[in-house]
Amino acid sequence: MTDNRDCRHRTSRMRHLLLIGLLIGAAPLAAARELVEFTAPGFLVGPTVSRSAFGATYVYRGQTPFEASELQLTVVAVPKVLDGAPHELPSHCLAAFLGELRAQDPGMMLGSTTTSAVAGPVTLVERRWLSQRGTRMLTGVTACGLHRGYFVSANFADDLRSAVQSFPRLRAALEALKVRF
Repeated sequence: MTDNRDCRHRTSRMRHLLLIGLLIGAAPLAAARELVEFTAPGFLVGPTVSRSAFGATYVYRGQTPFEASELQLTVVAVPKVLDGAPHELPSHCLAAFLGELRAQDPGMMLGSTTTSAVAGPVTLVERRWLSQRGTRMLTGVTACGLHRGYFVSANFADDLRSAVQSFPRLRAALEALKVRF
């Protein structure tokens, strides 16, 4: 009788240890799960992914003839300190991303109006900008929206001369963005 009980106890303990091992092993896989599914236009390569405890940023870089082109998609949990009305949160997000860009490029010129755009299921508030970088004049769009407690931001830029070709393709690709949260 004691041998039978010991056997069941060892079997139960082994199952328990196996379950813990599986859960620990699955944790990195769950953490690495992509938050978005995005098919970039053919002139972009990537993404390079940077993850944090709060979200992820996906960076795509241009190749010839759009080598100045860049797209950054960021998904980050809305900070708890932001206790505004939900309709105000995308504007807070947009201001934060534009503030970061302006800190890196004090000469950046912002467009005077905001417009809306679509990235998959997310409605974005966007603002255009211009920047002189060396001999190159860049134009860009920074956009941000709210989806299920996360900010979804798209920041794209290109040389002023090629943006007329790249931006429509970027916008079309962003409309097909899929979020996985």
